[in-house]
Amino acid sequence: MSNTQITVPVRLDAKTFKRFSRFDTFVLRRRWVRPAAFALILLAFALVALLSGKAQSGLIAAVLLAVGLGLPLVYVGTFLSQVNLQAQRLKLDTPRLVYTVTLDFDGVHVVNHLKKEDAQTVKWADARAAYRKRGCFYLYLSPVRACLLPFGQADAPDDAVWAYLQRHMGEKCHDGMKKP
Repeated sequence: MSNTQITVPVRLDAKTFKRFSRFDTFVLRRRWVRPAAFALILLAFALVALLSGKAQSGLIAAVLLAVGLGLPLVYVGTFLSQVNLQAQRLKLDTPRLVYTVTLDFDGVHVVNHLKKEDAQTVKWADARAAYRKRGCFYLYLSPVRACLLPFGQADAPDDAVWAYLQRHMGEKCHDGMKKP
């Protein structure tokens, strides 16, 4: 390994892709909050209807309960189904070379192997964040674009990759592997 450059030819598999998708959607972007709030509101209305003791209040409570629990479950189920379909479309059943990331003094350079497009370069100051999670580094180059760097695929040890990211990104690095 050179102290000035780390190269990661990223071979992505379905498990890593799915884990990242769940992290990005539910942890980072917190898209579980609205369905949870919706469920709580409808559950509260169901409880009020049930406690009112009026005729048909049990039926109204049951409908509110079914909708309050059903729609969030459909939301999560649809999300997970879409992630599975996307992994199939990308043919990630077996690890597949999708892009190569080079980390150097200037920034992050990404060469996409799935699409014919120019290599992208993002300066360290413009990179948004890096997360060390189980089995992978998530390197956010913009609010909507991240590079997944699975452990063991770089031309350097994983701890050296993390130290390199910390050296260049500082406070933007978040270690999800720390022991509490």
